[in-house]
Amino acid sequence: MSTTASPQRLTDRQTQVLEWISDHISRLGYGPTVREVGHAHGCTPNAVTGHLRALRVKGCITWDAGQARSIRLTGGAT
Repeated sequence: MSTTASPQRLTDRQTQVLEWISDHISRLGYGPTVREVGHAHGCTPNAVTGHLRALRVKGCITWDAGQARSIRLTGGAT
């Protein structure tokens, strides 16, 4: 039995983080660190982790929490 989740909308903050990540990757060619995302948005690493987990669940990014610069865009929901 297979269920498909309906696309989930991003919060305003998630959209800001995703756009910033996209810009970072476009400019530098590699994903940002959690600290870089936090610094850019005035968030703690724990808050950034929450945003990244939500973006991963919503299909917007892939991310390996224990690996540096592993954030990648997937072209998922917006």
